[in-house]
Amino acid sequence: MELSDILAVIGLVLLALGGGTFWSFSTGVMPGLARTDDETFVTAMTSINRAVMNPLFLLPIFVPPVLLVGAGLIDLTGARGWLLVAAGVVFFVGAILVTAGGNVPLNNALDSAASSAAAARSAFEGRWNLLNGLRSLASVVALVLGVLALVL
Repeated sequence: MELSDILAVIGLVLLALGGGTFWSFSTGVMPGLARTDDETFVTAMTSINRAVMNPLFLLPIFVPPVLLVGAGLIDLTGARGWLLVAAGVVFFVGAILVTAGGNVPLNNALDSAASSAAAARSAFEGRWNLLNGLRSLASVVALVLGVLALVL
C-alpha cells in the first residue's frame, strides 16, 4: 500500500464520520428537537453546540480535506488523483466553509440571544437545518468521489 492509499483511506474514514454526524443531525437530532418547546430547543442546541467543540468532533471535520487533497496531489497523473482532490475540495467547501460561515455564526447567535426563546429559535432553526442539509449533501458527494477514486 502506497502513501497516497493510506492518506485516502484515513481521509475517507474520517470524512464518513464527519458526514455521518451531519446526517445524524438532519435525520434524527433536529427532527427530534423540532418536537420540543422553544425553551427546550434553545437549551438543548446551546448545550450540543458547546459539547461538540472537542477533538473527537473536530478531527473528522477538519482533517479529511487535507488528507484527500494530499493523497490526490501525490497521484495527479490520472483520474484517481483528481477525484481525490475533488473529494477534498467538495468537503472543504461544503462542510468546512458552510460550517464556519453559516452554522457557527448561527450557533453563536443562539448562544448569546437576548430575545425570547421563540424568537431565538425562529432566527436559528430553519437556516441552520438548510445549511446542515448542504453539509450532509457535500459529505455524500465527497465520499462518492473518494470511493470512485479508490475503485478506479
